[in-house]
Parts: sequence; structure tokens; C-alpha cells
Amino acid sequence: MGTLTPHTHPILRTGWGWEEPVAKGGEEGRAESRRGPPLVASSLHGPRLQPTWVLGVGGSSTWAMAEDRPQQPQLDMPLVLDQGLTRQMRLRMESLKQRGEKRQDGEKLLRPAESVYRLNFTQQQRLQFERWNVVLDKPGKVTITGTSQNWTPDLTNLMTRQLLDPTAIFWRKEDSDAMDWNEADALEFGERLSDLAKIRKVMYFLITFGEGVEPANLKASVVFNQL
Repeated sequence: MGTLTPHTHPILRTGWGWEEPVAKGGEEGRAESRRGPPLVASSLHGPRLQPTWVLGVGGSSTWAMAEDRPQQPQLDMPLVLDQGLTRQMRLRMESLKQRGEKRQDGEKLLRPAESVYRLNFTQQQRLQFERWNVVLDKPGKVTITGTSQNWTPDLTNLMTRQLLDPTAIFWRKEDSDAMDWNEADALEFGERLSDLAKIRKVMYFLITFGEGVEPANLKASVVFNQL
């Protein structure tokens, strides 16, 4: 019988310089699909990539080592705080209050706990969603909502109909380094990003901060396989 060997993908990072620990040889793992499990960050020290085992198919009952299959390069693409858009949307709300006016019908006004982030699809190629990397350096919760908004130079107002479902929610409990998440919805949302990457150069998100966290406490990115 061959030796079970953990497998991880090489990552081409764009953005932050923070490093992710990877699985080492001999580390425990469980049988997974060829694609491997989409994972989120599990601790303050960054996301941990889990090993993937590949079951060989043939005339004999042997295991094929994961290194025998082709490796797909990956892109780790950060969600970047768009300070200009966030500031502009806050000024819009202040202006309405000062003039005693109401928002447009269906307009989405930015709440104090919300900020605008963007994901730059700098590599226009086929991308396959792999996993979210989300880390909070303190207990709290963030909700990531995608938008179909294409902001024009005049910063057209965001409308509620441009907010996408489902959302991805990540939280960290007191006395825990682990990140919890709404797995099914977050994965569905992430897989949708692969389709949007084919037609968008930039995608915008609303991130809502709760339970005492703010932008300075968050690192968030999406990892894609390059097909």
C-alpha cells in the first residue's frame, strides 16, 4: 500500500503580505473530494489549509499519492476597504439629514456599522472559487453582502435591488480563536463570484461590522483556483 500524503496548492498572493500555515507531511487528514474542502480561516494566525487525500482507481486496491495529480495555481485576492466610496456614501446620508430630505425610493443608505469594500479581478481569466479567508483579531461578527453595483464617475447611489443574496456571515466567539460561518450560504455566494469574475473587473461589497469589531480588526480575502 502506498503512503497517504497531504496535498496543498501553491498560492499566488495579490495584496497582503500575511502568511498562511500549510499542512505538513504526516499531519492528520480525512478523505475528501479531488477539489478539496472550501475552508475559512480558523484562528488569529491565519487560515489553515487542510490536506486532501486522493483515492486511486484501477485494477488493484491501492492509494494514489496526491502529488501524482496536476497542481492548480491559486490566487488569494483581498477584499480592500474603499475609503473614498465609504466616505461619499456617509456624506450622502449627512446631506439628507441636514436638508431634511428623504432618500430616493429603493436607495440603500450606508449605516454607521457598514463600509464599502472592493475585490479587484486583475487577472481576467477563468477562476474557480476555492474558499474564503476571513480573520478577526478579536471576538465579533461581520456580514459580507455582494452588490451588482457599477459605480460611475458621478458615484451613482446604491439601490437595495443591487444587493445580492445570499450573504456570508463570519463570527468569532469569546475565548475562541476559531472562526465560525454560515457554511452553505457562504459557499453559494463564493461560487457565484467565479461567474462574476468573467464579466467584472471590480466587484463591490457592503461589510457590516457587529459586536464591537471594525475594519481595523478584519482581514478578508477569497482564494480562487486558476483554471
